[in-house]
Amino acid sequence: MKKCITSHLFQICYEERSISVVLLMIDVYRLSLQFHLCRLEQLCVQYLEASIGHKNVLVALQSAADLKLDFVKEFCLNFIVKESNYNDIVMSKEFESLVQPLMVEIIRRRQLPPTKPPPEPHIDAVKTTNSLEQDMEVFLKGSGDREFCDITLVLDGVPVPAHKAVLAARCSYFEAMFRSFMPENDQVNITIGEMVPSRQAFDSLLRYIYYGDVTMPPEDSLYLFSAPYYYGFTNNRLQAFCKQNLEMNVSFKNVVQILEAADKIQAVDMKKHALSIIVHNFPKVARLAMIRTLNRELLLDVMDALADHMMNDTPINRQTDQNVITGNLLHSLKFKVEGISLKLKLA
Repeated sequence: MKKCITSHLFQICYEERSISVVLLMIDVYRLSLQFHLCRLEQLCVQYLEASIGHKNVLVALQSAADLKLDFVKEFCLNFIVKESNYNDIVMSKEFESLVQPLMVEIIRRRQLPPTKPPPEPHIDAVKTTNSLEQDMEVFLKGSGDREFCDITLVLDGVPVPAHKAVLAARCSYFEAMFRSFMPENDQVNITIGEMVPSRQAFDSLLRYIYYGDVTMPPEDSLYLFSAPYYYGFTNNRLQAFCKQNLEMNVSFKNVVQILEAADKIQAVDMKKHALSIIVHNFPKVARLAMIRTLNRELLLDVMDALADHMMNDTPINRQTDQNVITGNLLHSLKFKVEGISLKLKLA
């Protein structure tokens, strides 16, 4: 007996909740029409069509009539007058409390011959395809006219208008800045650590911040490799893409810069990959001006990688590598390391 009562109470609570949710969705549907939110309108229609049933159709009908929502009202009327639904609904207690005009409308609708179902609300197909990502892309591209912009990002002296709410929501760096103090004249100088990214790389960074786009050329990935750490993004998706982009597009021409970036943010796998590229292309890499600007620790890492490679290579290739090292790498080290003894001490 107790179990039956509990089950009955649970059923009542479930039905009341179902009715309240349907009424709430009808109100949301009204607001979507009022504010021309086409995508939300479509979602509301789908939910109501799936959720309106015997227990809540009369309440939904009354609400739709009060709010003058013709589509929902027509859907409810057609649901009620169906052969399989009509008797159960008309004989229910809820029908007795329905307002008289709606009662009359139901009875008259029942006497009429079957009609076609009400047409779906006309929703522009182009508008409904817009996702949040697409809307944010449009929002970012519209920043040029400064509409709604309330912060200026300064990149190497060039102002770039932006929105504090978006920056703070996506980056803990900007959130902490805006909570602690307001930048002077609402301007923020943009760097990534000590590096000022190129304008092209910065545009790629903004696209990621605003709508999660990670499509970019390899050179942008080089600039942005450490951005997730510096700006405190909520996930490492950008860094993972940059790493993949660099690994797939690295060459002897940009491998030294990639090695420096990987070492700076302690990306061990990326650093090993860069060292491997240097070792296998050392005759070409050793003639690049960039390798002569490497710090002492990285030059020693290159020497260690070359030594490991020579130990696993054939005697002929080992002699070739040894000549290359003697002629190029030690020339680079003379400005960084004060004699071979310093190397031995560090080891």
